[in-house]
Amino acid sequence: MKKNTRPVKKKLKKKAAIGASKPRVRKEVWLNVLPADRWIKVKPGITVYDALANTDLEIEGDCGGVGTCGKCKIRIITALKSPTDEEKALLTPEELANGERLACRTRIKKSLTVYTEPKPGEMELFQILKHGQTPDVRLDPLLDTHAVTVPPPSLDRPDSDFCRLREAIGPGHEALKVTWGCLASLYKDLRKTRFKGQAIVHQNCLLAWTPENSNKGRFGIVFDIGTTTLVGKLIDINNGNEVSVVSRLNSQSLHGSDVISRIKFVRERKNGLKKMRELLLRDINTIIRRLLRINRLKSTDIFVAVAAGNTTMQHFLLALDPSGIAEAPFSPVITEGVTFRTKDLGLDLHPDAMLYVMPSKTGYIGGDLISFILASVAYDEQEKMILGLDFGTNGEIFLGNRHRILSCSTAAGPALEGARISRGMIARAGAIEAVRVEEDQLRLNIIGNIKAKGLCGSGLVDLVAVLLHHGVIDKEGLLGPDHLTKSGENFRSRIQKDKSNDVCNFVVASPKQAENHKKILLTQKDIRELQLAKGAVAAGVQILMQKMNIGLEDIDTVCLAGALGNYVNPKSAMRIGLIPTVPVEKITSLGNAASAGAKMALLSKAHWQKASDIAGHLEHLELSVMPAFYDQFIQAMDFPEDNLW
Repeated sequence: MKKNTRPVKKKLKKKAAIGASKPRVRKEVWLNVLPADRWIKVKPGITVYDALANTDLEIEGDCGGVGTCGKCKIRIITALKSPTDEEKALLTPEELANGERLACRTRIKKSLTVYTEPKPGEMELFQILKHGQTPDVRLDPLLDTHAVTVPPPSLDRPDSDFCRLREAIGPGHEALKVTWGCLASLYKDLRKTRFKGQAIVHQNCLLAWTPENSNKGRFGIVFDIGTTTLVGKLIDINNGNEVSVVSRLNSQSLHGSDVISRIKFVRERKNGLKKMRELLLRDINTIIRRLLRINRLKSTDIFVAVAAGNTTMQHFLLALDPSGIAEAPFSPVITEGVTFRTKDLGLDLHPDAMLYVMPSKTGYIGGDLISFILASVAYDEQEKMILGLDFGTNGEIFLGNRHRILSCSTAAGPALEGARISRGMIARAGAIEAVRVEEDQLRLNIIGNIKAKGLCGSGLVDLVAVLLHHGVIDKEGLLGPDHLTKSGENFRSRIQKDKSNDVCNFVVASPKQAENHKKILLTQKDIRELQLAKGAVAAGVQILMQKMNIGLEDIDTVCLAGALGNYVNPKSAMRIGLIPTVPVEKITSLGNAASAGAKMALLSKAHWQKASDIAGHLEHLELSVMPAFYDQFIQAMDFPEDNLW
């Protein structure tokens, strides 16, 4: 037998080429954020704005990170690259030379250290509108509490505990249901109270048995779910009193100041809806915890809550995709008022607590406007003609009474809340909230009595009204020295020509008056933004009046809602054409009308039903498809010529 004499081939490893090495893939780099000294691991290529969006570190911004507002300013500490075109357009040469850049335009290619403006903690002063006027309500709350004495079991009557309790509550509860949680503890609870206590009932369903005079079931919570701010109120449902109020900024603002930016985030980001809702849920639960801590209550003491917000915010609260609202035909998932267990929605209340969400009408007429109409009592008026204006992030308007109510919405809010204004800001410490002239000098009211940081909506309206009065701005909105009145000559030195675009700016606050010694300017572009906003509102009002076939003299009451509606000087608002020129005594502010209407629904089953009736009765006009709106809008862009002082 022959042996296999074939040579054995050895496997030879291929030698790498001389000088070659495996490419090193840098998977993560570090972002160091000062002055908080936070170190964040990020993937190369992500912007600083997006990196911070996933943290609790806040940064300014109105445009949702698309590079148009210029407010997400940071200072680069490490090596600096040339600014982008957007940064050159939105930052001054001095800022660029100082290493300032926009967080949304700064991509992290390697480990980077940046400095953000230090943010004060919980004590920073925000002027958030909390209170609203509520008409008298006949108490019949959504939650019923019955004082009951239950017969103990006996050989003569060995009925079940639940059967005896049901009969003890009285007529009308023969079909009473019960939750599993209540039933599971009913044996012990009845005997612990010696069969005398309170039955907490919601829609003929027993939720709990508690001792007499217990705080359980005594309170409810109402929420105003705003685009910019959130407000929660603890309400004593036995007497209708507001016990405590807590507010905070909406953390979703990290992804844009308006609902369109947030819907865009949902559509373009993986798990965008989940992330957006987590931010909202965290804020709401923070409000709940503070309300309970202030009043020494437990989360299990609260069995009912009511929420009102615009349609998009209510979708976020319910984890519904709002994408249909952002494009024609602007269709939401649901507009009816709904009720769900708070446990299913992630709210930190009693496991069987119920959340009522106010009905909406359309994608842009939400539960906040339905609440506004409810609080204005326009639906109860037989003769008076009521005009309602809500200057929120999205301007919403209604006109009418019991016989007919029309509504529309306008894209007015961003400018009126400080967005799209070069030195605009929300109403917080440092914001110029009011402007007046005393002894021929410009006087500024600044929230917190500190150095000025910028202009909020009411300050912007006041300022432009003053400048119109003194001829610094003409009726077409042009800022300059050509039409100054005799009194306006005092402001000539404040008018400065912008060398970059040959238009004029107005110095609102000098370097001595302003934070960081950076003077605050009102630019020509700012005035145009205000004209767009107020023109849209004025045109909307005019269209509603035409459809209702009435004139200004037929309007009996003008109700203002929202923060701007509460803090703005009505004469200033009329002077710039933001609201119709009517006798001042016809104008009233309802304050936080969204929470006022929600409170009415909490305290009265009839008003909860009335909210649905209002939504069904309301006629909505879609201005975007009405050619007449654009004609009115062009006319309303100009400022009124008549002075009111």
